[in-house]
Amino acid sequence: MYRTVIALAAVAIVATAAVAGDRVVPAHEEPRHVTKLENEWIRFIDVEIPEGEQTMYHVHSLDYPYLMISDVTLRNQVYGQDRVEIKVERGAIGYYRASTQGTYTHRFINQGPGTFRAIGIELLRPMQPPAEVIAPLSAATGYITALDNERVRAYRLKLEPGEFAGPVTIHGPSIRVAMTVGRISEKTDRSRYAIFDLAPAQFLFRPDSTVTTVTNTGSETIEFVEFILK
Repeated sequence: MYRTVIALAAVAIVATAAVAGDRVVPAHEEPRHVTKLENEWIRFIDVEIPEGEQTMYHVHSLDYPYLMISDVTLRNQVYGQDRVEIKVERGAIGYYRASTQGTYTHRFINQGPGTFRAIGIELLRPMQPPAEVIAPLSAATGYITALDNERVRAYRLKLEPGEFAGPVTIHGPSIRVAMTVGRISEKTDRSRYAIFDLAPAQFLFRPDSTVTTVTNTGSETIEFVEFILK
């Protein structure tokens, strides 16, 4: 029900903008918001804005967690308001709750330095009571809880060369997003060791729960974030 109400509100904003002469689009249709994956659970959006450039006005109408991949200064302009300067910190994890806060219409202007990069994960399924309550992983496992609410939990994992974490159960559906360049070896309950070369904003979606052990087999510190859907 809430998705219908929010969708109608978003339509009203777009119509108002059209009268004012501004073009407003849904977030996933904004040219710098590139959908890399869409399935029954999520829409995974990769945002890149070169220094000195800006997005169109766009509407966020779904609940979504997000992850900042780069450090930049942005000017954020909510539709109908003045621009506000904000400092974006690499690694920041947040959540926009459209189901209670309503739609959010804005545009970003990147002041730099460098390209702004961020990941947004729109939650496409309506919120439902959880089938079971799952306790978060202990910090002793290396997985540090960075976000935990009624719809999603996020863990950070940081490993020095040669370090490993696991075995732990990552409940699914889940999305792993890399923060760094590096190489890991992963062994799961479903496969032998597999090698992954990481790059910032690279992601892996898993529809089911997985028991995993991850080892940093490269020469650099690696860091990634696991988003667990509830």
